[in-house]
Amino acid sequence: MEKIHWTITERETVLEGAVQIMNSSTLSPLEALRAAQTHLPASRKRSFASHSAAVGLIQELKLRVVKHVPKKKAIETPTPVESVPPAPLVDAPVMANTLDDLVNLIAKHIAQTFKSQIHTAIKELEHEFKIPRHDPTYVATGVHKPKIVIIGLLNDQAHIVAREFSDKFELKFLDADKAVGLSPSDADAYLLMKNFIRHAVYYKYQQFPNHVLIDGGVATLRLWLHTKGKDL
Repeated sequence: MEKIHWTITERETVLEGAVQIMNSSTLSPLEALRAAQTHLPASRKRSFASHSAAVGLIQELKLRVVKHVPKKKAIETPTPVESVPPAPLVDAPVMANTLDDLVNLIAKHIAQTFKSQIHTAIKELEHEFKIPRHDPTYVATGVHKPKIVIIGLLNDQAHIVAREFSDKFELKFLDADKAVGLSPSDADAYLLMKNFIRHAVYYKYQQFPNHVLIDGGVATLRLWLHTKGKDL
């Protein structure tokens, strides 16, 4: 028996009819394909003896049925005379009905996760460099103050120096280890605490003509700021 090959028009006619049949009955895809051949001449009908005889058509039919699922009409209910106030809305999982919905949900999830990670990274950097958000040494006052980068102080030492000199200088403090990997910011002077830094830090900053090697502790640093610092 010669195999029947449908034209594009015949194939579309059968598939469209099968979609309507499946949306209005409980027939299987194979049964729907058989039933949808009503409008074809007897010589153009295919028997589809088994599932394997129509694998491609069945797959196409299932996809079309998913896309053409009829929307259910909302059932209107009469409003009682004394209606109970609706319960407050609560967050619930949103189910994806289509591939586009699923893609959108994934994109939103990625965006929220990325935003959260960025926020966490900023918090970690603020903590790492010990620079308060509203550090008065970085607030624009309209008065020019010399910019000084001090490298090698401990946190407590940096706070002491900041309290005493923040009204005279725009101070920035760098940890000795961090200073090796960071790009130097513009400054009128780079003060290197000799007893608290490594050779790598000194070699990096000695290229700047305005670098100063502070040979001592906080007391020596304070003396320099009180004297040489006035010339900046």
